[in-house]
Amino acid sequence: MKPVHIVAVLLLLFLLIIPAVAETTVKPAYDLPVKGEKHDPTPISYWQLPLWIILLEFVRAPMEIFTTFRGLPYLGYRAIIDNSVLSNGTRLKIYDYIKKNPGVSFSVISKETGVNRGTLSYHLKILGLNNKINVYKNRGYSKYFENHMKFNDDDRRILQYLTKNTSRKIIENLIEYPGLSRKDLSNATGISGPAVTQHMKYLQADGVIEMEKEGQFNKYYVSARAVQIMQNVLRNEP
Repeated sequence: MKPVHIVAVLLLLFLLIIPAVAETTVKPAYDLPVKGEKHDPTPISYWQLPLWIILLEFVRAPMEIFTTFRGLPYLGYRAIIDNSVLSNGTRLKIYDYIKKNPGVSFSVISKETGVNRGTLSYHLKILGLNNKINVYKNRGYSKYFENHMKFNDDDRRILQYLTKNTSRKIIENLIEYPGLSRKDLSNATGISGPAVTQHMKYLQADGVIEMEKEGQFNKYYVSARAVQIMQNVLRNEP
């Protein structure tokens, strides 16, 4: 249902239901005492009012509601329909960057697009509200993806690591040289042993890599599922 239809329905409910249950107290329009017998104000139903008063209320209420909604853009809100959401140059740049870098983080988007954090936050909300992107949250971090039913949760869980330099180095080395040990990975990537262990813990937990024990050593491999997902994405990179 379009926003204008929602407003129309709410207005109709306001005009038909509220007056039906309301009571109106008729009082003199002036404070001076009047001649004749004194009467206390008497509550009556809305529909007992003169017809011209009822018609006046029907005209006045929509005008007040319209004035209220008209003021919303000045509070920083603006209706953005689906076919115009990407007409903004900055928003389009952000959206294109997310499309080309699935699983990218907020800070990386800000750095690579040159959009300050406040402006970026606003445009990401607009893109999310219009179903252009979705957010994958994992261990307190938010990763952004294009939202066209292109990625399922399994894809997003794996692809998020391609936007992390350290994790990507580990994955690339394991793809090129399967079966490396922690020490081998440390030497190949220039990352300390404890740091490699920490990253491997997350990569294993999310099904990106698998471990096989050979004698006293642990050998690591990229899982077949992760390889398939990454190949599909990298194949589409420019």
